[in-house]
Amino acid sequence: MPRAATSAGVFASCRSRRQRRTTLRKKRLVRTNCPSLLWIDDYKPGLELYRAMFESQGYQVYTASSGEEGVRLAISLRVDVVVTDYEMPDMNGDAVTEKIKAANPNIPVVLFSGSTFVPNRVRRLADAVCDKAGSRDQLFSTIHRLLRRKRASSLQPRL
Repeated sequence: MPRAATSAGVFASCRSRRQRRTTLRKKRLVRTNCPSLLWIDDYKPGLELYRAMFESQGYQVYTASSGEEGVRLAISLRVDVVVTDYEMPDMNGDAVTEKIKAANPNIPVVLFSGSTFVPNRVRRLADAVCDKAGSRDQLFSTIHRLLRRKRASSLQPRL
């Protein structure tokens, strides 16, 4: 399936890159209609690569270079999906996922790992696990699936 066809419905209301960016004005967050990602990884060149890749597809991308910074941003910003590296120095993806889910269980979290071993307990806690060695299309489709699921569940009446 062509990438343009898969993203057209999700990003139909997005405008130019400058207009997509979220701005802080007098400590008030101004949101746009574009889906937002928080990308957490200790490898800074990778952060910039993924930021550019996803912004070119219509996402608003925030980045954090540590688990602690990522948890703070996930709690303070209203992001649609969090993507976190599993193996990071001070706080690994396991701890990041636990803290984010404790603060807001409705935020989908993707563990993006180059590790061949991710414990089953962590797999159950995260909404998805993607291999860094996997295809870019797999990563895009995983994030699209989580966005569709999140939007569908937000339309359901609460009992």
